[in-house]
Amino acid sequence: MVMVMLDVDFDLLRKQKDELLKQVWNKDNDLLEGLINLIDDIQDQAVDKNGVAETEVFGANHGKN
Repeated sequence: MVMVMLDVDFDLLRKQKDELLKQVWNKDNDLLEGLINLIDDIQDQAVDKNGVAETEVFGANHGKN
């Protein structure tokens, strides 16, 4: 396991992840899926290990769908 301290703009990261997801659904692209999984892990660890609020990491509408 590698621990890295990051100063992350979660709003921007969320938007970038959304754009990657659009690309994945438009094509079969395993390379982008790997990046999306990395972003997911960064987001999960920010909440689970670092106590960042879910709404900050995942957005205000997270879990409301």
